[in-house]
Amino acid sequence: MTPLPPTTTDQELIAFIDDWVRLLEAERYEEAFQWTNHRGDVGWSPELIREIITAYVNNLPGQKVTLERTVIDIQQRKEVTRFAETSDGQIGYIWYDLNINSVTSDLTATFDIIETELGFILELDEIHVM
Repeated sequence: MTPLPPTTTDQELIAFIDDWVRLLEAERYEEAFQWTNHRGDVGWSPELIREIITAYVNNLPGQKVTLERTVIDIQQRKEVTRFAETSDGQIGYIWYDLNINSVTSDLTATFDIIETELGFILELDEIHVM
């Protein structure tokens, strides 16, 4: 991924993840995979991202992530937490609840915010039920 400027606000970080979700919604998993960096110990791939999403709960045909939601009785968490830089450059994390077929779910994508000399890198940490 191209680093984000070090002046990137929390709202801009969420907007960046919203764009990642738009790629997932269009089922452009390869592009979504390229959108962020990835923790090396997880073994992320476009196929793994797709499998996690399509296997979530009901495993319905055509099940996919959507940006917009039609059922809004549950608050969707889009949360940025920042803290003092750790030894590996992490300065925060993002928790982002994914909508599945326009319904808020408990399937959550988490991202580490890593500060580099070139700016912020978002690293996909996990996609799992929270």
